[in-house]
Amino acid sequence: MVSVLIAFTIISILILSSIMPYYSLKAQEEFAETEFEEEGKPQLFDSNLKIATIAGGLSTPTTMAFVGPGDILVLEKDTGMVKRIVNGKVLAKPVLDVNVANSIERCMCGIAVSKDSSTTYVFIYYTEIDGKDGDDKAGKQPIGNRVYRYELSGDVLTNPLLLMDLPASPGPRHNGGDIIIGPDNNLYVSIGDVDGSFKGSATETKAQNYEDGVDPDGRAGILRITQEGQPTDGILGDSIPLRIYYAYGIRNSFGMDFDPLSGNLWNTENGPGNGDEINLVLPGFNSGWQQVQGLAALEDSFSESDLLDFDGKGHYSDPELVWANTAGPTAVKFLESTELGTTYENDMFVGDVHNGRIYHFDLSPDRKDLILPQALSLRVIEKPSSPGVSSIVFGEGFGGITDLEMGPDGNLYVVSIGLGSIFQISQAS
Repeated sequence: MVSVLIAFTIISILILSSIMPYYSLKAQEEFAETEFEEEGKPQLFDSNLKIATIAGGLSTPTTMAFVGPGDILVLEKDTGMVKRIVNGKVLAKPVLDVNVANSIERCMCGIAVSKDSSTTYVFIYYTEIDGKDGDDKAGKQPIGNRVYRYELSGDVLTNPLLLMDLPASPGPRHNGGDIIIGPDNNLYVSIGDVDGSFKGSATETKAQNYEDGVDPDGRAGILRITQEGQPTDGILGDSIPLRIYYAYGIRNSFGMDFDPLSGNLWNTENGPGNGDEINLVLPGFNSGWQQVQGLAALEDSFSESDLLDFDGKGHYSDPELVWANTAGPTAVKFLESTELGTTYENDMFVGDVHNGRIYHFDLSPDRKDLILPQALSLRVIEKPSSPGVSSIVFGEGFGGITDLEMGPDGNLYVVSIGLGSIFQISQAS
């Protein structure tokens, strides 16, 4: 199987280039990326809408997916568990419990659900370890960042099929992990540079825009495969793993979604304490890391010629919005629904982990730009209280948002890692 070839190729590169992570002062400063807002009372700024708590008492929940109406699967970052919530009740026994490396941003990271006429498939991205949960904190190295496909049978996930085996070293940051099913029915997987930039030649790749870097190894990109683990048509090249890159130059991304009207992919990206981004991700998109983070014009001595384009197949473009000081943007969700009112139909919602905020954006008629207030016409948010920011804040106080999803009922659902809860946003009436 080609999926086995993908796994073998990337494992081989990982074995050859793995090094023990060391933590420079810069890396210690970047630890702020994973600090979550733990206090807050969720509130919305539209009086026509209300908030309800669907489930609480979860242990650091990261992402969720709907199996059906009132039926949710949610990942817990550190426990290795996938919990099932049915009509607001968390089932006592998890549907899956695996051994997870959980130091800093290693985790149970992403989940997606797909159904055919007879089977419910559940795709899960997590940092697997041969040992107990969290053994990596004592120095044991993870096996890898892995994507499995399971089948839901009753209240159990069965028949695991390894689809992707990606590097988890040097780590432990920048694992990304968001996964979604695209409109083409393929699986899209987001992974960061796994803390590999500036760590030395063995961990710096051409996918991170290092001209003298090693060949891409699956890191620093948005990857695309079929639901069976096969590569699709290559955008940047025909060899594995370059063939599975949909986008590259990704430092660390926790959210992406497809616009239901244009079919275009959008994502968020976290910078090193500055330059958080919202991006329009067209095929072959180069986000610019490590040469540029945020708007290229604000980078000293930057030239687009410094970026790798893989024989003209890749292309750089500036973000559509930048936070000058980190907000930790995470989930992106388009609300393909009128349940919250026609005002929000097909609009974009973005969550952040540092402020517990949800942002709301209308898009331009061609669906390639965000419609921003005049005060944000330069596409830069200097600080949370900057002029114009209040007009795009939809809600706040959600205690560190890690996921946004639209339910089968058309309402918006919010996962708070800081509050250990899932909330529903619906019409007040």
